[in-house]
Amino acid sequence: MRKFKFTAAYAAAAFMLCIMTSGCSDSRNAEYHIYSDGVLLDSGVIAPVKTSTADFYTPEGMETNYYRTYALSDKEREIYDETVKNLGRLKENVTLPVDSSVYGKILETIRLEQLSFNHIATWRLDYATAKQEFEVNFTYRLTTDEISSMNIAAERAAKDIISQLTPDMDDYEKLKFFHDYLVLNCETDSEDEYADTIYGALVRKKALCEGYTKAFSYLCNLVGIENVIVTGKTYVPHMWNMVKLNGNWYHVDVTWDKPDDKLHEEYPDVILYQYFMVTDSVIKNNHTIVPYPAEPPKAYGTEENYFVREGADVTSASELMTAAENAIIDAVKSRKTSAMIKFSTTDLYLSSLADLSNEELFTPVIERVNAECGENIGLFWTDYYGQYRILTFIINYKN
Repeated sequence: MRKFKFTAAYAAAAFMLCIMTSGCSDSRNAEYHIYSDGVLLDSGVIAPVKTSTADFYTPEGMETNYYRTYALSDKEREIYDETVKNLGRLKENVTLPVDSSVYGKILETIRLEQLSFNHIATWRLDYATAKQEFEVNFTYRLTTDEISSMNIAAERAAKDIISQLTPDMDDYEKLKFFHDYLVLNCETDSEDEYADTIYGALVRKKALCEGYTKAFSYLCNLVGIENVIVTGKTYVPHMWNMVKLNGNWYHVDVTWDKPDDKLHEEYPDVILYQYFMVTDSVIKNNHTIVPYPAEPPKAYGTEENYFVREGADVTSASELMTAAENAIIDAVKSRKTSAMIKFSTTDLYLSSLADLSNEELFTPVIERVNAECGENIGLFWTDYYGQYRILTFIINYKN
């Protein structure tokens, strides 16, 4: 990682996808006690909060419908709905209603779209000799009380996040808020048993890609932003989101926008945006989309890309200083510790590094930022994510 400090600044201190995995509303007047690891339960004996599809509490917003709508036939949707009820009631044995490959697609759709179903451990096919028919046998890792409890806690955490939105935020700004919240407040953890759940991400604050993705999807659902979960591969099996904004679809990969351990340790407040609101061509640089249970939507739009939207997309040498200054001012106004710009081509990025090495070039920029924002900042840049044509400015506040 190369760093470059400007003279106007003071010196700075140097999931594997499984086959099937994965609170009551605040109007309920009840006493609560800690159950375990932050799970909240009503005091006394709890009766599971049943719905038409489950024996446990299922918060509003914990369901998406992209694949159910576009990947399944009418007959398959009927089986999907019946399977949701069977799993919601923790039924252990179900007669196989269709070909096993079709049923596998239905179960994958449930895994991606029934966000409150965090209890399924495994499923397998067996031949029931007495009945002379195939059965699907499920095992579960949680009880109905535990599922309700986890969903209650997750719902409360989500509502707390939603309460921090302001009335003037548009959908892009809400998505960015959710993205930033998860990056800053959730720790990547491959050991936590709930790392694949919304509860893990929002309550325990520990998650893997599935936990990040489902939590982001849930938050989108709560504010009415259409979204879909995408599965695929990077160097391991992976999961991320797509969102629809102003008629266009965009990819969002919260997991990959978390700085790696080395950068996070040195600069814990840094948030990356190389995979926030990006096109198919960007995501396919190092993600392979697996079109199962169906092809996800196409993402061609660029208007809501982070760098375009924030005026931090450098398409020519003449735009370099303006884009950098705008990004730094926006960051300082929010008292963030980093700002980013992205170059449209590798050649432009490489040629710009020579200009950025001129220490005197940024002296007037720092002076204007300080004057406009009423701050006294130090500044240097790092090309830590230069492979993405991204330059990161680290901001130090002297007062």
